[in-house]
Amino acid sequence: MTIYKAIWEYISLSQYLKPNAPASEVVRGGLSSVSRLLRPNTRLVHSANGKLCAAPPYLLNRAAPVPDLEQMVIALEGALQDWCFAKDTKKSVKVIVGPPGSNVEQAVATLGSRNGWPRLGAPTPAKIIAGGNAWLENINGDELAPLVIPQLGKCFLRHQDGLALISRLLDRLESTRRRCLIACDSWAWAYLVKALHIDAMLPMPLTLAPIDGTRLQFWLPTLARTNGGHFVFRDTSNGQPIFLVDSNYEDLIRRNAKPGQMEAFGEWVGAGNLVKQLAAYSRGLPMVAWNIWRECLQVTPDAKKTIERKMARVDDWYTVWVKPWSQLPLPSVPQSAETTESIILHTLLLHGGATAELLEMLLPFSHNQVRHTLNQLMDADLVEVKAGNQWRVTLLGYPAVRQFMENEGYLVDAF
Repeated sequence: MTIYKAIWEYISLSQYLKPNAPASEVVRGGLSSVSRLLRPNTRLVHSANGKLCAAPPYLLNRAAPVPDLEQMVIALEGALQDWCFAKDTKKSVKVIVGPPGSNVEQAVATLGSRNGWPRLGAPTPAKIIAGGNAWLENINGDELAPLVIPQLGKCFLRHQDGLALISRLLDRLESTRRRCLIACDSWAWAYLVKALHIDAMLPMPLTLAPIDGTRLQFWLPTLARTNGGHFVFRDTSNGQPIFLVDSNYEDLIRRNAKPGQMEAFGEWVGAGNLVKQLAAYSRGLPMVAWNIWRECLQVTPDAKKTIERKMARVDDWYTVWVKPWSQLPLPSVPQSAETTESIILHTLLLHGGATAELLEMLLPFSHNQVRHTLNQLMDADLVEVKAGNQWRVTLLGYPAVRQFMENEGYLVDAF
């Protein structure tokens, strides 16, 4: 009897283990001095004219569409079921911690909204520095519904006056016994553990289980089926399918792609080296793996015409070519990176992103230094600016940046 397990599940933070790379290969590091994987010389097996190009947006949105949060939200709801109905006031607070690319904060916010639970957003930096009296007044013990704080990492600053609010929040939760669901970025959590020993005052957090090679082997082709796509992914170095060709496997992929179906995987499937490598390099973080996967995909120059023709026939498949891992140009931290770059990158990680103005307030750098460094890092695809002028480390560049931080001796998260 074949046993399937849910792709998405929440586990104790202490149980998190980063996926291992294939034993026969070396994980590709983020530094520019990294060694390339050793592979036999093989000719590219692809189209008749021998040319491939990056997959265009319209194809990426079919072959690797943006993942839906629904699966993670349902898994989170299941993980919190006992807590939601518990009467023990000693277990009034539940903490969910997630690294960049895990979507944990978004899942917590979505679950809270779906259940109509009150939400307490993060205060502004000015209010954090001032102590956040009015913000704390939102926490009382009279409400029955859990209070959701989806971004604990945005409630402090690495500043001489930036931690008082978190300390007062912990005192308030202790005195009111208010039921509270807290989500926190893993880097912020690591800093708060170091600075405030927050792990001694709050229960052991839950986190999303890493998406390892076996899970990726099911998740990536499931994504390709969600919009009705029929794709076969082949290795450009040898023309072999990336994913398993097996009727049981295909049946489960089809089932996974049905609306409302919980996505599952089977441990009986052996993931290929490229998928294992992707899981290891992305550190088990789903959105990091997804971003890198999209960078791997290539098509023939006449892709649009071919897709339109083949998609018109339900039983036909379109081939998407996948770059070998050794040929994938991923961002790396420049060897010329100095203290300014490393401190700015570390500050962005600790705060889950920041505006240039906030960086100037927190760091001993001038306006021009901050702007110049951010632009340099953006040119290297290591940072990007999002809505609200928030600068953050790119998910594509995250593995390289995290490895750089660890190599340089900075405080890093547990993931």
